[in-house]
Amino acid sequence: MIIDYNLEPFECEAGVRLEQSLLYAALHQVLGPAIEPWATIYAHKGDRPLWGRDRFGSNAQRIADVQETYSDPHVLEALGDARIVPKHQVQAELDKLYARGLGAIVRNMREPTMYLRYTQVGDEFIRHESAISADRYHHHILVQPNWDLDYVRRYLVVAGEIAAETMIAHNDEQPLMLLDRENRDRMTKNTFDGSHRFEPGNQDWFAAQRAEAERLLSRYPLVSGAIDVGIRQVDGDRSAHIEAVTAGKPGQVDIFFADPKAYAEKIAEHLHELEPEFAVESAMSP
Repeated sequence: MIIDYNLEPFECEAGVRLEQSLLYAALHQVLGPAIEPWATIYAHKGDRPLWGRDRFGSNAQRIADVQETYSDPHVLEALGDARIVPKHQVQAELDKLYARGLGAIVRNMREPTMYLRYTQVGDEFIRHESAISADRYHHHILVQPNWDLDYVRRYLVVAGEIAAETMIAHNDEQPLMLLDRENRDRMTKNTFDGSHRFEPGNQDWFAAQRAEAERLLSRYPLVSGAIDVGIRQVDGDRSAHIEAVTAGKPGQVDIFFADPKAYAEKIAEHLHELEPEFAVESAMSP
């Protein structure tokens, strides 16, 4: 059995191309001929597993995996007692969060990682419907607290274990920063203009963030994907909160500054769990 890894020929972001190439190289080093490059210019027949990015959201199995994860009660609890409701009930859920002084993240369950929007206290859902394709389609909506997080870190998960971790935000204009190993242990505030200032990593905060991810994994051992955890700061008090739990095969979630070698080695170690067909083939081999 061979895994196809999608190296998108149309990707224009240098940082994305770089991190995907690094991950593919690391995977090829540990998996050898069991993985081959593939490109979206060709139609995928589906007779092989498909890893790598799915920019256009066309991989039906990936979308189903994401939907299943966000529907799990342990994940909903970890997000802050999130709710999945019909569209006509969304405003009532928003009002409950607004009464607590919290905004919301609304995700269209048609594709929760693509159709999402951050709301602020007092926003009306009707202002955000079209942005998440909820004005035309009648899928249920995931409503979770918007904790207004800083210093978000990504935990790459394989077989229910954290394989690698990294801060998420970085300067898009300097993609070679992804090669600096020191950046794995730094942190930066989240900004919308890309002007991220790197700060020395706060090990106490990192420990709190990792503990949140591991607490969820003890109840929901995600097979493959990522957990994003940030820091909420209110009046001098700080707490760690999970912002996103994304199921996905290797390469389907960005690795940013994470160690591709450590991630790839964990993937190889648990390959049969990520792709059960490999276990079947091994059992049938003489």
